[in-house]
Amino acid sequence: MLRRLTVRNLAIVEDLEIELSDGLTVITGETGAGKSILVDALALLAGGRGSSELVREGAARLSVSGEFDAGPALRRLLTQAGLPDADTILIRRELSSDGRGRAFVEDEPASVRTLARLGERLVALHGQNSEHELTEADAALDLLDGYGRASREAESTAQAAAAWKEARAALGGLEESRRDRGARTETLDYQIAELASAAPEPGEEEDLGRERGRLAHADRIRRAGETALAALSEDEGSAADRLGEAVRAFSELAAIDPAERPHLEEAEDLKRRIAELAAAARDAAAQIEGDPDRLTAIESRLERLSRLKRKYGCEVSDLPGLLERWRREREDLGNVEDALERLQREERSAAAGYVKAAAELSERRREAAPKLSAAIEKELRGLAMEKARFRTTLVAGEDGRPRPRGAESAVFLFAPNPGEPEKPVEKIASGGELSRLQLAIQSVAGGRARRAPTMVFDEVDAGIGGRTAEVVGRKLRALAGGGQVLCVTHVPQIAALADRHFHAVKREVRGRTIASIRPLEGVERVAEIARMLAGETVPETALKHAAALLAGARA
Repeated sequence: MLRRLTVRNLAIVEDLEIELSDGLTVITGETGAGKSILVDALALLAGGRGSSELVREGAARLSVSGEFDAGPALRRLLTQAGLPDADTILIRRELSSDGRGRAFVEDEPASVRTLARLGERLVALHGQNSEHELTEADAALDLLDGYGRASREAESTAQAAAAWKEARAALGGLEESRRDRGARTETLDYQIAELASAAPEPGEEEDLGRERGRLAHADRIRRAGETALAALSEDEGSAADRLGEAVRAFSELAAIDPAERPHLEEAEDLKRRIAELAAAARDAAAQIEGDPDRLTAIESRLERLSRLKRKYGCEVSDLPGLLERWRREREDLGNVEDALERLQREERSAAAGYVKAAAELSERRREAAPKLSAAIEKELRGLAMEKARFRTTLVAGEDGRPRPRGAESAVFLFAPNPGEPEKPVEKIASGGELSRLQLAIQSVAGGRARRAPTMVFDEVDAGIGGRTAEVVGRKLRALAGGGQVLCVTHVPQIAALADRHFHAVKREVRGRTIASIRPLEGVERVAEIARMLAGETVPETALKHAAALLAGARA
């Protein structure tokens, strides 16, 4: 979840920092006050396209940073990208006025593409231009499989596809080797002899590297050990001598005043620890001895291992496994007909396993697709889209090859108004319609379609009010129960249902417009909701209505 957002020099925002929590958070304010700038900031953090036009006039660059909780899936992505992982991560994006940009994860440079991969697990932006979340084949299949409770079948299909792919690769490799059997056999014999002669062992490179470092600095290690030993116990006035005097003094104190006994025990413990350190220093000085012949042998061995690494494009730890694979291939070439028949059987078996698993998954999807469509249409009717139509279609993929996601892809078709044909979601122009469609889908999915813990809704309230606005607000609050939902809204019924309320305002300072956002509580929140109900002139009845909305939301 997003814990802290900092924005500097983005459009009319000069310097802004807000802390966020889980649950439903709304941002309200007059049109043009900067509410949607938070959405723009989060889009940048999630790897969205940047533009120099976003940089505040007169500033050299804009900077956006967000502090997020990091779950297991996100931490795996960080590790795969070679970036530091932790329970919380700090992501920063900068854009300069000349159009150049930089991105950082935990202050380590990162590509915008990496930010986009992380952003998929951090923030889901629902609103204008966020249709890609509904058009990506994987996203649609994730939703359909989650709704149809087909995760077991989906996992079985992915495993069966991997097994079939591996069996096909093994069979293809043997068939290729068979066509040039003599040359391949000769090559394998040479490579096997080379690796068998080298006989690399697990961890050998690291162990040799440490030993080389010790031998190369043997004189320095010995001198440092001797210096430490002298300071601790050998020289006149050493630490051991002075601590001995301190122990005797505390012993005398403790004999007079028993309250000093703990100090005596501490001094005795220090004396023991000094003796242990002195023993360690003595060992360090005595156990190291320069050995040029051994150092030369280590250098030669490391160079040999390094040549093998470069030659075969792998780490030393991978070489034993490589040797074993070559030996199996060489054995298969020696009995190529038997091996070919065996691999053909394995490939046919793996293909049959995939076909069976994919068929079971397809059946679950065919059952779930119309039910999902009907459930989403029902949600849309409650969101003031009574005539909207939604359909989930399955498109068969290519036959004859393993597909980890199964034998088909999913496409969402949508017609928001009567008389219009159903079209793919990316053809929808209205951000409000798209945002409400996203809300309907997430409400039906019950959190199973949630790809990111933080969900942002912009324009979800476009063209609605009254009872529908309250329905939208309650659906947003229900979604927030499983994570964090941020909503930019103009509707008081939605604002009243939020767990936290932020207010965006703009003001003129020295001839420049500056936007700011601050939390509202108590009477200030009542006043803002009353303003949303009545406008700039707020009568007493609007204040009472606002207080009633908040009381009803709490109830």
